[in-house]
Amino acid sequence: MHYRSLRYSPRWPQEPAREKGIDVLLAVELVSKAMNGDVDVLLCATHDTDLEPALEMALTKGKSKIETAGWWGGRRLKVPGRKTWHTALDGADFVHCRDRKQY
Repeated sequence: MHYRSLRYSPRWPQEPAREKGIDVLLAVELVSKAMNGDVDVLLCATHDTDLEPALEMALTKGKSKIETAGWWGGRRLKVPGRKTWHTALDGADFVHCRDRKQY
């Protein structure tokens, strides 16, 4: 798990703080791990279509199997000419796997 520092808007607290760079970090990690081949399966859980080029590169150049996951009814990431396994999650799935530990 990676955490990124929060960026605060000049209008904070009226506008919430935001994590920046998570999508880029995910893209780099996805391609790097897929090309390295040290894992059998990578699961990319997002609806962010900005990650489709990274997904395409990981699928075409990588050694690992790539699967996607996201919320039921959300947009599924796609790569033209490639079929990927996709797991759709709903509210019951979230409740079932939620980590209730206070860190």
